[in-house]
Amino acid sequence: MKRIEVKFKNYQKQPVLIKNNNITLNAAYYSPISNQGQLPAVVVVHGSAPTTYDDVAFYTSIATQLGMSVLAFDKRGVGRSGGQYQPFTVEESITWFNLLASDVIACMNWLRQRPEIDTTKIGLLGGSQAGWIMPLVASKDKKVKFIISGEGVSVSAGEENYFSELTGDGADGGLSIAQADKKLQAFTGPKGFDPRSILRNMNTKILWLFGTADPVIPVDASLRDLKKLKNHNFDVIILPDGNHNFNNTKTGERYELVDYIKPWLIKIGIL
Repeated sequence: MKRIEVKFKNYQKQPVLIKNNNITLNAAYYSPISNQGQLPAVVVVHGSAPTTYDDVAFYTSIATQLGMSVLAFDKRGVGRSGGQYQPFTVEESITWFNLLASDVIACMNWLRQRPEIDTTKIGLLGGSQAGWIMPLVASKDKKVKFIISGEGVSVSAGEENYFSELTGDGADGGLSIAQADKKLQAFTGPKGFDPRSILRNMNTKILWLFGTADPVIPVDASLRDLKKLKNHNFDVIILPDGNHNFNNTKTGERYELVDYIKPWLIKIGIL
């Protein structure tokens, strides 16, 4: 199937091939056409779906609106990238997430070779499953300056999976968010990947963005966890009635995440 290329105003695109051990990642590097001086940059990190770099244009667009350079890539085993894609399972989450983290690190290393990039201002941006992958990357690569996590969780893969099964991801017949959260607190099943120990030892600045009407991930459980880590460099923004795609479930309008992310990046000295 032919891919539909996504373009960004005042940005140029450069096709890139990035090696990570025995596979090659198909990527795209987006940079401002009129660039003066060194710029901050992000690697866009995927959710759980089998997505290409065009499929994560929502996050790439956020970064371009902020004037940053962006590296996005086809997920391992998807599009023109090598390797094998693996659907999310709790049982394989530790192995799979570590593989995905290694791909992101390879992309970070590529960015660091670019003379127009300020290597002290390279971070990660992504949503959903990326909320697990990005802290894992930062635990392995101490040069990650910041993380912007959209609808990512601080609970284990097992807990998240159980919650989404209870709610049916918001489908008819599923439990309400409040009902699922109550049942989740009694969860005793296999956890798979659990980010808590990583987050407890993390110094990287993280912005967490959550919607209160998200039936896919356990927002309240994540907020309880993050509250226990209040001495860390974590900031949390809660979007009233926001769902997993950052749409306001009452108005139907999508939240403009740039309006929330830009002040935070200014506060931490990236912009």
